[in-house]
Amino acid sequence: MQIKFSSIFSLLTLSLIAVSLQAQTFSPQSQFGLGNMHSPTFATNKGMGGIAAGFRSSRDINYLNPASYSALTFTTFDIGLHLNGNVVSDSARLTDGANGGINHVALAFPIMERKWSMAVGLLPYSFKNYTYNSDIVEDGISYNYQQKGSGSTYKLFWGNGVQIKNLSLGMNTNFLFGELDESENILFADSIGNINTSKHSTVSIKDLSFDFGIQYQVKINKLENENKDRESIYMTLGAYGSPSYKIRSFSSKYSNSSFTSVFTNEEVAIDSASGGVYDLKEQTILPAYFGAGVTFGNENRWTTGVDFHFENWKKFSSPLNNLSLDNEWHVKVGGDIKPNYKSKKYGSNVSYRVGAHFGKSRVVFNNIGVPEFGTTFGLGLPFGKTSGNYRSYSKLNLTVEIGRRGIVSDVAVKENYYKVTLAYSLSDRWFIKRKFD
Repeated sequence: MQIKFSSIFSLLTLSLIAVSLQAQTFSPQSQFGLGNMHSPTFATNKGMGGIAAGFRSSRDINYLNPASYSALTFTTFDIGLHLNGNVVSDSARLTDGANGGINHVALAFPIMERKWSMAVGLLPYSFKNYTYNSDIVEDGISYNYQQKGSGSTYKLFWGNGVQIKNLSLGMNTNFLFGELDESENILFADSIGNINTSKHSTVSIKDLSFDFGIQYQVKINKLENENKDRESIYMTLGAYGSPSYKIRSFSSKYSNSSFTSVFTNEEVAIDSASGGVYDLKEQTILPAYFGAGVTFGNENRWTTGVDFHFENWKKFSSPLNNLSLDNEWHVKVGGDIKPNYKSKKYGSNVSYRVGAHFGKSRVVFNNIGVPEFGTTFGLGLPFGKTSGNYRSYSKLNLTVEIGRRGIVSDVAVKENYYKVTLAYSLSDRWFIKRKFD
């Protein structure tokens, strides 16, 4: 197979355009911290409840634990899209919405097979998208008070994983960037003679962060199938994490004003530059996090595992807002099964995945942490060809997640959500010369 770099470049370009144009689902909980945090797992792991600490694959990219890169024996290009939807409810109303965008784009390849592999890619990191409206009447004058948040952040990553006998170590170097905005707006129903005002607080981030991973794999058993083939069963212990980082942030605070012209009935902007503060150099303190878990199985047959994930959001700090946050934790369980990868029947080569996760969000309502739980289902639909010892392998990974955040009370909000992830993965031995007789 010839390497079609032009095709890869075109896909990367389209991915970057999709990132710049993507919309985000309305989420009231995105007002906290840096907003809703994007899960850094790809479609394969998402389908198994998000397990990643002990997950290793010769073809699938596992960003969350970079030690897993060392297992790659194929060059893999993976691009994914997501569709997110939710129904938000409190004690008085319901709001629903759906939007989507890029989930990930990544390329990974072995430098020295089963010894050293490298990965590069782009991931969404966080987003804000919320709007609160209150209709107020004072002294016979009615106006709308609005709180609004918008914006997204992203990460470019370069990762390496090395293997020394049964032990694997890995590290991702991330470049974080993006901008978030929060505003308070006063909008008059009749702005003739009244001034509409909008106060903005924005923060942009541009800095590096690092995360690390470790895995230890041992052979624990051998399984003899009906064709008398012997295939090993492995146990993989894994852990990953990142310390807290103080990253460079540039904050701005300014106001916009406008009024309605009595002559044209159109909005006229008033000078907003005076009194504003722009590009003030500050710091955002990102939370430390870690995860640990174990998986069992054989990549060609079945995999099952469990993870624990923790994030220290109590130490988080940002010039954007100081809303109280709590530490976050999750337990994740899941697995997949391939009925018979040697069969010529297509259904026997499909990967069937299922998983679940539960825990507590960093979001706090009435001094109580918001609970979260969800279930996941996934399919890995293969297509490719085999020629002697040379194999080209591609697949579509489809994952559906259904879950809930929070409980309804006088002050809390419940958010029922769904997430659909569709990813295309191409695995091939791009950099290996083939011999011909």
